[in-house]
Amino acid sequence: KEKLRWIQQAPTPRAARWRITNYLNVMREAVTGQALLKPMAKALTTLERHAEQVVRRWMSGLTNARLEGMNGLFQAARSRARGYRNEANFIAMIYLIGSPVGRMLDHTKSI
Repeated sequence: KEKLRWIQQAPTPRAARWRITNYLNVMREAVTGQALLKPMAKALTTLERHAEQVVRRWMSGLTNARLEGMNGLFQAARSRARGYRNEANFIAMIYLIGSPVGRMLDHTKSI
């Protein structure tokens, strides 16, 4: 866990690539021949295959936090969906929840 945090704190993309490579080498050595750690070996293979995408995502600084927040709102709408007559009404409710219409309406009330 601390090694992964070390990778995340790399000052440059080049340093992050080097740290990922270093992490993979150290962990491969520790995992080799350990039947109990076979899932970890699979995870290391996945990280190795997607290392460049990990570095790109690390450089962008973007997260999926906004999407996860909106997904929570949509799940709440789905749980209330028993009252919707059809799928079109449910879709309309998702658009209303996900759009800034509510904030625009609140703004017009305050004027």
